[in-house]
Amino acid sequence: MRRNLRSSHTRGPPVWGFPHREKPRLRHLVIGLTVSAFSYAVLWLKFRELLTEAIRRLLYVGQISASKSLSSEAPLLVIRLTDGSNLNLALTWQRCGLISMTIFGLLFLFLLFPLDGSIWSKIAWLELGFIIGSTWSFIRLSIAVLIAYHFGAGALAVTEFLTGPFTDFLWALSVWSLGLSTLASAKHRRVS
Repeated sequence: MRRNLRSSHTRGPPVWGFPHREKPRLRHLVIGLTVSAFSYAVLWLKFRELLTEAIRRLLYVGQISASKSLSSEAPLLVIRLTDGSNLNLALTWQRCGLISMTIFGLLFLFLLFPLDGSIWSKIAWLELGFIIGSTWSFIRLSIAVLIAYHFGAGALAVTEFLTGPFTDFLWALSVWSLGLSTLASAKHRRVS
């Protein structure tokens, strides 16, 4: 049984660590935290209102009666359903996808930014992740509202329960994997 991690051709005392382990890039992590703090500020301050307006306009194009109210804590969409009742849809942080974008950003920062690679590539993938997450939230919420419009308020809860975690996991994992493979392929090209 070998007790060291060196090749059999090396002489010397046994090594219990990983000699080829990458050293973390703390400067990249600090830059990433700064960039993501700015992105989070923009998302947290403006995204819910923009999403409310985008969904209202989408419903208007589909000739569905919807109005928005900013009087409550969260932006509120009041949608007239086919059965004549009103659906009051509060766009909370979770419903808008901001919680999942925050989790994605933190995982991306602490798992990819310390790795070796271009800082600009890392920032581009982080921001692309925020854009994809925002777009995905708009699509998911629009589909849930359209299902609720045709099938009632109970269908909204079922749709959100079934699609929320699955779609958030899907886009976050995809963007994270593509970012990681881009960093790995860039490193491989530099080594070759």
